[in-house]
Amino acid sequence: MPRALPARYPPHGAWPAMMRADLTAAFFDCRDTKELSVRVTSGDIPPPCGSIGKGRSKEPVWTIDYCRAFIARRYDLGATTREEVDDLADMV
Repeated sequence: MPRALPARYPPHGAWPAMMRADLTAAFFDCRDTKELSVRVTSGDIPPPCGSIGKGRSKEPVWTIDYCRAFIARRYDLGATTREEVDDLADMV
């Protein structure tokens, strides 16, 4: 990621199965790809799971399932089951 590209959200609101750095930055709520790179280095975001292209045009990519699995592991989602809350006031 030689230059900082702004985070880019999917045009129709649906996250694609494979995302380049700018979409991944948006998925993880980063301002740009430079912030994404810093957070990957610090371990807050998973490293790319692959790359596309050849030679100098190679770009890192992340899959949506890979990113979601990282979030689930990092925050231990699913470790405890929550009781259903019928009233919004009970959640606050």
